[in-house]
This record gives sequence, structure tokens and C-alpha cells, in this order.
Amino acid sequence: MVYHKFINQAIYAFADLGIADRLMNAPLDRGFTVEEIMGDDRSQWNQDLLSRILRACIYGGIVESINDEEHYILTASGMMMTSNHPSHVRDFIRLNFGPISTSAGTQLPNMIRGEGTDAGVARVSGGMDFYTLIGQPDQEELLKIFSGAMTTYSIQSGSQLVTAVNFGRFKTIVDIGGNSGIFLAQILEKYPSIQHGIVFDLPHFVNQFKNGEEFNLRNIRKDKWNFVSGNIYDSSTVPLADAYVLKHFLHDFGDRKCLEILSSIYKANENQKDPVVTIFIIEHVILPNRALSNWQSHAFDIEMAAALGDARERTQNEYEQLLNKAGFKLIQMYPIQSPDSILEAVMVH
Repeated sequence: MVYHKFINQAIYAFADLGIADRLMNAPLDRGFTVEEIMGDDRSQWNQDLLSRILRACIYGGIVESINDEEHYILTASGMMMTSNHPSHVRDFIRLNFGPISTSAGTQLPNMIRGEGTDAGVARVSGGMDFYTLIGQPDQEELLKIFSGAMTTYSIQSGSQLVTAVNFGRFKTIVDIGGNSGIFLAQILEKYPSIQHGIVFDLPHFVNQFKNGEEFNLRNIRKDKWNFVSGNIYDSSTVPLADAYVLKHFLHDFGDRKCLEILSSIYKANENQKDPVVTIFIIEHVILPNRALSNWQSHAFDIEMAAALGDARERTQNEYEQLLNKAGFKLIQMYPIQSPDSILEAVMVH
């Protein structure tokens, strides 16, 4: 476990330095030397340390040495770490192995001892919570990395999620905190009968993605989607719809905030009688009987707690209690374990 961490450090350096971009055109029969990889940066970069990083990355499965230990090529996994790869794996690695995530994790003992009230990220970022931090003008790169990592999550499990539920029975779907809109785009692509989809998020996310790249990539007509910025706690800014998707959203918050979010959706639709409003909660639900996906759910639970404090993964029963208090009734659980599962609930008038 500890030695894996050491390899992860090499993989993070590989990703952050953009080494995959420098290796992507290396001839497969001979590869590139470290000097060729450095290119115009050879006068500034540490050649010896980069060579050692590459040797370690062989054991991470992202590069291979060709003919000798001085020429390198990318593996299939390494190709996924190029900056223009649609999987955004490079962003995923930079977020989860990077300084914000790792530094926040080191604050767990202090948080357990009750030394201060801030979450891990706030403790290492001058007091700003994560979402405030990435909204700062000087944190555009971190915002880009975070958004790319969210795309990776959707690519990982999106196809399983969109086929697990018949989203085609709805006319309008709002993706709460939908970021780039990739999951909504996957839904609209699968169910062309849906009339309209709306990505609802904070202004800095909407400004970043309002051109709708994920929708354009799937040839979804421009009149079938749009981005709306607002405040989920202000029900007057929540777009009306007959279905809402909250994917990897409620786990960012403690119970009190989750209840406020669900109640805001209820209030926005309290005068809407027909059709019945449905919400879908998509999270790493902790399942009973030590389900196979629970190790990922418990791991993600610790990451969320370290980064955001009150954030947590929950059981079906814990979500059901929140739903009931906010005026919703759980009608079905889809234990997909991708590792995400889906909870479907409807408004009760």
C-alpha cells in the first residue's frame, strides 16, 4: 500500500508535467529518450529526476521502455493521460493525487480531534471551502481540472446509469450541479423523446461550459438544451421541470444542507400538480450486507469528509429520511453498483 503511494507520486508528476503529450508521437519501434521528451525544456528540467519518474511509471502501467531503459513509449493507459483525451484521465489524476486533495487528507486527524471547525480544504487554502476556492479568478486551472475529473466520473459509469432508468418518460429534465452537462447529454442522446434538458449550476461553471461541447459532440440540437446559473438554496432560481437529477451532488453536504436543497426543489414546484415531479439521486450509496461496491463507497466517504467536512456518502435509509422530511417519497432503488446507485423519489402534495 505504501509503495503504491510512491508510484502514485510519480504518476501525478507525469500527469502534471504533461509528459503523455510529449510522448504521444514517439515512434513505437524506438520511443523517445528523456532528452527528446524534455525538448526545449532540457536546459531547465532535471533530467535525472525525470528519468527516475519514467522508470517508476513503467510499474504504473502508463509507459514502456523500448529496446533499453532509455527509450520510452506510451501504453494504452498512458495515451488516456494526454491532455486532449476525451476521458479527461489527466485531470482525474491531477485532482485526486494533487496537493489540494492530499493536503486535505492529512487534516483528518486534526478534524477528528476537534481542532478547529474547518474542513480539510479550508484548512490548507486560507479558509476557503473547495467550491469558493475554485471560483476564484486565480484558480482557473483548478476549476478546469475539477471539471475534467467530473467528466471522467460520468464516462466511467454514465452508460450504465442512463440505461438503468427509463428517463424517456419525462419531457423536461434538470441536472442540478451538472457541471459540463455530460451526464445530461448522455441522457438526451439515449432518449431523444425528451423535449428539453437544463444544466443548473453556479455561474462560474455555466460560464465555462455554456457553449455545450458535450451536447455538440453528440449532435444534440441546440434547442433541446441550455445552461442556467443560479443558487440551489433560492427556489426562485430553480428551473421548473418534471424530473431532476442530482448526481454526485448531495454527498457534498451535511444533512441540514441536503434538506435545504431538497426543500428548495419542492418549493420551486409546489404549485405544479401535473405531472408529478420526480427526482433522481445518484451517489455511491452504501448498500447492506457488505455489497461489493461498498469499499468504493466507504473510500469516497472519507475523501468527501476530508475535503468538505460535513460531506458524506449515505445508506438508502439515510437518504429516505431526508426525502421524507423534504416532502418526497422514495419509490424505487436501483442498486447498480457502478459504483453509483440510483434512488428515485416523487413529490408528495
